[in-house]
Amino acid sequence: MSLIPKNLFVFEMANNHMGDVAHGIELIRAFGAVVKKFPQFNFAFKLQYRDLDTFIHPDLQSRMDIKYIKRFSETRLTQDQFNELIDEIKRNGFYTMSTSFDENSFSLIEKQNLDLVKIASCSFTDWPVLERAAKTGKPIIASTAGASLEEIDQVISFFQHRDVDFAILHCVGEYPTADEKMHLSQIDFLKNRYPGVRIGFSTHENPNNFDLVKMAIAKGADLFEKHVGLNTAQYPINAYSVTPEQAEMWLESATYAKLVCGVGE
Repeated sequence: MSLIPKNLFVFEMANNHMGDVAHGIELIRAFGAVVKKFPQFNFAFKLQYRDLDTFIHPDLQSRMDIKYIKRFSETRLTQDQFNELIDEIKRNGFYTMSTSFDENSFSLIEKQNLDLVKIASCSFTDWPVLERAAKTGKPIIASTAGASLEEIDQVISFFQHRDVDFAILHCVGEYPTADEKMHLSQIDFLKNRYPGVRIGFSTHENPNNFDLVKMAIAKGADLFEKHVGLNTAQYPINAYSVTPEQAEMWLESATYAKLVCGVGE
């Protein structure tokens, strides 16, 4: 029996805590208030872990002219600060979850005893990361953006041979994703090619689009991931993260889709 909850919606904070624990806590509480209105679904709140001292090459540690190095460095949190966010996530009734982008960061996932592990699309064939993830013994959810069919075959075989509880997500590696590039029929393809494997949808469409979730549910997806943020005077929100108000409308659309689709089994 899978330990990944049914009808699971994952809210991805990424670096939207902005390196500010108080802002992160406010964000968690805002979305915690939203999910209380949808008891028919399960929810996880996800962070991202990087051991920046080893993740960023020593020669590039100070290169603030490189977009991602600047972003990761400016939003760096300590383990204690991540612990504060995890405690708040639990208080608001979410499953706990994190993406680890390097082998070292799995130690924090284990120390915090998180419920779920995420493998990002960019790490989908990072075999040392996959080996370390499998050793945690925790359920794994992996995104497939940019992966070839051969690579998806290999990763699924890898997890199956290690008796890992896992799911994979259709995902497009363009943030935000234009409607014509969503390729939702990939959900059909993955379900047909990998019977018995849980298939979901990691989505980065325009935050005001509430139709795609309906189509994905109609195609059989019951595991979703979406970036979330909180727009404030100090911290503007990016183009693919939803506000609490948009998340509520998104979940209302999902509720309607579940109602009209019924029980496929």
